[in-house]
Amino acid sequence: MNPTLKEIRNLKQQFSLTQKEAQQYHKIIQHRLNKEISSVEKLNLFKGKLILECGTGQGRFTQTLVKNLLRPDQVLYTIDSTPRMIKNIGSKIRRKNFHPLVADLWKIPFPDNHFDALISHYTLHGLRSKSKDFLKPFKEMIGVLKPGAPLIAMTFYYDKGENPSAYLYHRLIQLSYQDKGISFFGLKSPEIYKNFLRKAGLKKIKSKVINFDSFPFPEKLRDKIHAARLKEEKNLIKKIKSSKLKKEAEKILSSFEGKPELKNQKVGPTLLLWGRK
Repeated sequence: MNPTLKEIRNLKQQFSLTQKEAQQYHKIIQHRLNKEISSVEKLNLFKGKLILECGTGQGRFTQTLVKNLLRPDQVLYTIDSTPRMIKNIGSKIRRKNFHPLVADLWKIPFPDNHFDALISHYTLHGLRSKSKDFLKPFKEMIGVLKPGAPLIAMTFYYDKGENPSAYLYHRLIQLSYQDKGISFFGLKSPEIYKNFLRKAGLKKIKSKVINFDSFPFPEKLRDKIHAARLKEEKNLIKKIKSSKLKKEAEKILSSFEGKPELKNQKVGPTLLLWGRK
């Protein structure tokens, strides 16, 4: 099946959408990805032969990256700790210069000073660990870069005031992991991300916010996605054993019901960070 049609089918199933709504949502997602890729391209840092992507996830960004930025003379390695994600992207991208691998950011399986560039999309905020040593994956990423090579990272833009819905959704996820004794990095301010990158050895760090306010998000579609996500969060909360954490989670859920404006989130902005080793 065509990857685009497969993605639309998956969105349709995940959020209980009609075919037309799934196509609309796919268009919104692709618009965001294209704008992010365009912002990366303008940095003029995606150079060199060996490139590493950290955190494949569902592979949407990876596909857009390969299609729009990867040159035939470049080799892209992408890693993710979930075998299912790597199998998924391996079935979607079949190119000689593309290599998906199962690997953990706490121990990247490449030697130091190996890659000409590293890119990461919506991975930093999702870091989780029982050790709480969140500096370790930052050091690993920067360690495998050659001296002077760039790191480019994108993550959610954190602002309780401007993006409260995204913050609360991620706080619910955070609570579900906390209940299992696992620390979840969660949404952070730009300065906290910069501090971690700086401590890990990145220099000349810069950042910018990529906004998507001009792109329409139909209200009915937005409401359906909101309802599906809340249903998923409620299922997570049911599994929380700590009464204290469950109480906070239930309070967050009630805030969604009591504040309609939290449902009306736009396509959330992206924080773009970059620097050199």
